[in-house]
Amino acid sequence: MERPLVNSTIIGLIALVFVVPLAMVISMACMSFGGSGPNGFSTEGYSEILSTLRLRELLVITTRALLVAATATCVAFLVSWSLFRVGSERFLLFFLTLMTLPFLANEAVRVFAWQHVLSEDGVFNALLSRVAGGDVRLFNATNNLNVLVVMVLNCIPFGVFISTASLKTVPAIYWKVSNDLNLSSTSMFLKIALPLSKVALYASFVVTFFIAFSLSSEVNFLGGASKISLRNLVLSLMSASKFQSIFALGALMTLLIVLFILAFRRVRSSQLLSMS
Repeated sequence: MERPLVNSTIIGLIALVFVVPLAMVISMACMSFGGSGPNGFSTEGYSEILSTLRLRELLVITTRALLVAATATCVAFLVSWSLFRVGSERFLLFFLTLMTLPFLANEAVRVFAWQHVLSEDGVFNALLSRVAGGDVRLFNATNNLNVLVVMVLNCIPFGVFISTASLKTVPAIYWKVSNDLNLSSTSMFLKIALPLSKVALYASFVVTFFIAFSLSSEVNFLGGASKISLRNLVLSLMSASKFQSIFALGALMTLLIVLFILAFRRVRSSQLLSMS
């Protein structure tokens, strides 16, 4: 009898490591906290998170994350398609390795470097002003364009890895038939690559969304007077000793992740049905 690759006990222990903290977050979100810890059922945490002030902050964070995720996913897929069509295996490996190098540095260090390039008085605005012959401030503290640009650049590599892996799994017969029919690269992109990459595009969007949702250093270094980010929201709740609200926020984010997973299963099922 062939032995399983992974023992069920090991899987159970791994699941326990993730389930226990998650269960604690959900349960703590419904408890009030006194001087000695949790002391009863309460919904004050959800009331705080769903208040007008907190909802306004979450709306800013969520809208920014959606914009970053959509942009990063589109750009990443175009990059992956270009690499898949014209790049050799060696160049592809070199490019993917090169993309990971910046992540070896601390996030704050990377964003601090971007601050000197994309801040209101940074290198880019200075060069743009010299070329235009006047004072040009494309990036400034009022439009937060620099924050969005840096977030997108930080999220693109994740989308590239997902999209590239997806394109690599497309059966070679599709590309062979396309070449035999003399289809253009645009036709192959629209009729083969996009339809067969729906799951990868969705996965790329979800991953980059949650990454962008939690990014905070970009806001702190480049956001000007506005410092609305998930980290700063949690810190403000901690400073006010509203620990129940932090757990409530975690529970709501868990619910959002579950909804994304259910949607992913639906997208996956629909793609499998369309291919069958």
